[in-house]
Formats: sequence, structure tokens, C-alpha cells
Amino acid sequence: MISVVMPSYNASAFIAEAIESILNQTFQELELIIVDDGSIDDTVEIIQRHRYRDQRLRLIQIQHGGICQALNTGIKASKYGWIARMDADDIAVPTRLEKQMKAAIANPNVVVWGSYVHHLSLTGEVLSLQRQGPLTEHEFYSLKEAGEIPFVIHPTMFYKKDALLAVGGYDSQIALAQDLDLLSRLTEYGPILTVPEPLLLYRMHQKSSSMEKFFAQQFFSRYIVARHHARLNGTPLPVLDAFKQAEANTPFIAQFSQKVHLWGQFYYRKAGLHVAEKKYWRGGFYLSLAIATHPTYAIQRLWQQKFSPEARRALKQVSTSAGNSHPELDRSPQYAHLSRPQSLPNSRR
Repeated sequence: MISVVMPSYNASAFIAEAIESILNQTFQELELIIVDDGSIDDTVEIIQRHRYRDQRLRLIQIQHGGICQALNTGIKASKYGWIARMDADDIAVPTRLEKQMKAAIANPNVVVWGSYVHHLSLTGEVLSLQRQGPLTEHEFYSLKEAGEIPFVIHPTMFYKKDALLAVGGYDSQIALAQDLDLLSRLTEYGPILTVPEPLLLYRMHQKSSSMEKFFAQQFFSRYIVARHHARLNGTPLPVLDAFKQAEANTPFIAQFSQKVHLWGQFYYRKAGLHVAEKKYWRGGFYLSLAIATHPTYAIQRLWQQKFSPEARRALKQVSTSAGNSHPELDRSPQYAHLSRPQSLPNSRR
């Protein structure tokens, strides 16, 4: 049995597709807990309509307090030993939970399973493949011994409830990059691995937190890495204000190099989003900026996501004569409206 926890906030544009993609999984022994974080649009009404049709769906409404509070509320309310993370604007491939549960049963010591994802545009087009996370325990322990945080894509996470509770769940004091912080703490409880298949369609848009708060998110990521290293070394965890001051005292050349590289990453993301919106000249402009400011990152990512043999095979599998919609979803009538978003959501990512 699986508990799926989905936080929602003003997600009316896409939450119906997200709900249907879970309730229509090939693995049916599940509960879907949606924690609405004070939505002011018609998100709750949409959830209520689905709850009326399927009693596996549970709705919890809370005052707006942020994604950590919403996720922790859902985790606390869950009934089962495995919890699947899900966002309200993404779409789970029909076999996602089945494949992650099979992996969990075959590898009982693993505490978190992720998966690859396909990036999805607002209009329902599959854009690229993202491969993320260690595939074997040997790879996980090699990363851990090197002081790195083994990372899997947040909305694909499938984790043991016991391990989540043991580390205290999500830390509401971490304003951004909560997933990286959680994984840092979970590394002490067992391997974190990835199912090497795209089991989620990950919605990309300009209003996502990863775009609107990109530089703040990168700062918190560095802070979490510093905390991770302190934890490994048995030294006191750095205080946020002290860490900010230490960064401010970094030599100018190091700060400048870091900022240039971050701008390169930001430009690359902007390029992808503009291409997704079919604004090709803007996409080309930002891609040129990305290559100019951080060529290693931009060229490597472009290769991995679009032009590598694995990426080209994956994208070819999801292409159809009508466009780039996902073939597994095409076979389900409830996804016929996939490319008809109602409005741009206020994303929680």
C-alpha cells in the first residue's frame, strides 16, 4: 500500500490532470492525500469533485504556511509505510507507482527511490529528458564518501515513512531547497537511488520557484551543503547568518566567478522555457548567453537533455504524429485535454 502526498496551492489549471494520473495508476492500492495550503482559486472545488468519485482521495485544508508545512501535514496523516511525493501541476506516468514499488520490494534497504523525468511545457509538449540520481548502491556510497548529497528529483520521490519520521520530515526553517536538505539527512538511514526511466512529466513554466527564486535557491543549496559537510565531520552546523557573512567575506574573484556560473545556469533555464513557449529567437538569445557565461554547464546539459543517444531515444518514444504528448497518456481518454491549460498556476516549486 502507498500513500501519495500532494500539496496544492492555487493549482486549478492542472490539478485535475495530476489527480487523474494518480487515481489511474496501474498500482491501485493507494490513498491520495491532498493538502491544500490555503488556495484562493477553485482548487478545492476541483479536488472535492474528484473526492466524490473516488474515496481513496482525502483532502486536508490548512492555512497558508508553505510547502514544508503542507508536506509534513500529509506525511503525518498518511496510513502506509511508503509515501510517494507528487506535485499538483505534474503528471505521473501510469506505471510510476508500480515500478517504484517493485524496486522497493526488490531492494528493502533503500530508503528513497526517484526516477527520471520528461520536462513538459504549459501546452503539454514533452521537451526533454532529465536523468538524475545514483542507479546503484555502489554509486550512492561513492557519492556519500566523497561528501556529496545523492540527489533525486523532488516530485519523483518515493520514500520510507519510517525514515522520514526518523529525520523529522521537512525542515520549515529552510526557506528553499528543502528537498536537498531532506536528502542530506536521509543519507544516514540508507541508500537513495533512481529508477532509470522517466516516470513523471514535470511541468516547466516561468512562474516556478526554481525560476522566480533561482538565486536564493542556489544560496540555500550552498548553505545545505555546508551543513551536510559539518554533519559528516561531526562539527557544529553553521548558523544561517554566519554563513551569509562568510560568503560576503569571500574574495571578490571567487564571488565573481560563482556569480557568472550561476547566471549561465539561469540563462540556460530561461532558454528552455522560451523554446517551450515557441519563442525561439528568445530561446536562442538566452542559450547564447548561457554558453558564453558557463559553456561547460550549458553544452553538457544540452547534450544530456536533447542530443545524447539516450535522450533522443526517449524523446522519439514519446513523439507522435500529432505532437510530443506522452503515448501512455494518449491511450487514456481522460488526458485528451492535456494541451489545454486553463491558466498559469502559482507554482509551489
